[in-house]
Amino acid sequence: MSEFDVEAFVAKLDCMGLKLTAVALADGKLRVNCWRMMQAAEHTQQIEDLWASQIGDDQVRINLLAAHLAGVQRRAGVTVNGGAPARSAAVRQRAR
Repeated sequence: MSEFDVEAFVAKLDCMGLKLTAVALADGKLRVNCWRMMQAAEHTQQIEDLWASQIGDDQVRINLLAAHLAGVQRRAGVTVNGGAPARSAAVRQRAR
């Protein structure tokens, strides 16, 4: 896989109508949630292709994505898990 720019990846998905958030699980891992906005329907194939080419099943990249999302949410004042610090190990859960 090529170099992974997590900020650019999130921005591209956001423009196509897929919002990503991180949620802390009870075991301290982070889950990446995908929220499909209305315009996501017209970009379904592009979203799937981008995810497959940039993330696929690469756990390291999923961890980077989850940590990035959690950091962005903390800086924006959104708690990831009620304010407790979250670890960066991630579990991917994609809405279908």
